[in-house]
Amino acid sequence: MPKITVGDLDINYNIQGQGDPLLMIMGLSFSLLDWGTKLPDLLSRHYKVILFDNRDAGETSRSPHPYTIAQMADDAAVLLDALGESRASVFGVSMGGMIAQHFALNHADKLNKLILGCTMAGGSCSQLGAFSNLFNGNVLELLFTPGFIQQHQTDLKEFFQTTTPLHSKGDALARQFYAMSNHDTCDRLGKITAPTLVMTGDSDRVIPPQNSDILTQKISGAKQEIIQDAAHAFCFSHPDSTATAILNFLEH
Repeated sequence: MPKITVGDLDINYNIQGQGDPLLMIMGLSFSLLDWGTKLPDLLSRHYKVILFDNRDAGETSRSPHPYTIAQMADDAAVLLDALGESRASVFGVSMGGMIAQHFALNHADKLNKLILGCTMAGGSCSQLGAFSNLFNGNVLELLFTPGFIQQHQTDLKEFFQTTTPLHSKGDALARQFYAMSNHDTCDRLGKITAPTLVMTGDSDRVIPPQNSDILTQKISGAKQEIIQDAAHAFCFSHPDSTATAILNFLEH
């Protein structure tokens, strides 16, 4: 995959499709491969889908120093500049949704529409679920519903065998987690002016759906979409309904 040097980082990215750009920002530890193939394929039939690895994840270089979620949003903005894109719609999930909030606040001139998936505002207005269990529990049980796991055990095992080697580890993971732990947009969400869609799975145990309610209430005019029978990784388990909601929002 191609890379672009942005400051002290070599950012790994992938582009699919043509049309107006849609930048997709992944969550804690995961790489761009963790989107799977179905959702990017569906979206790239209508948009130029830009996937990338955050600093300290995937094949993007490791950060030489600690950083904030706002700085990760700056990475995304500079990546767009380097790709020659003056504006884009942005879809972020989990920690990527936190990055997308800061992108909307600090780079509003680069943002068309904002989509926040399974994420939260942080600070005092959020309810954290089983996030810490991602490091010592069964990740599949946190990301998916029991029914989905039962039906797709073999596929999930093969998928994670491919993607896990690219997940953040050690100091890199600690830096991402520290940045995420200090994320707080509670008092600034009202300043987001872009049209916004907030999405969640109704069975998300990692970042409970109440957090999406808070985002929807605090961002003026925000719309909400709840994916039924879906957990934290609804983008992977429910690509069709996820794509339908995103495309409906972007096109109207």
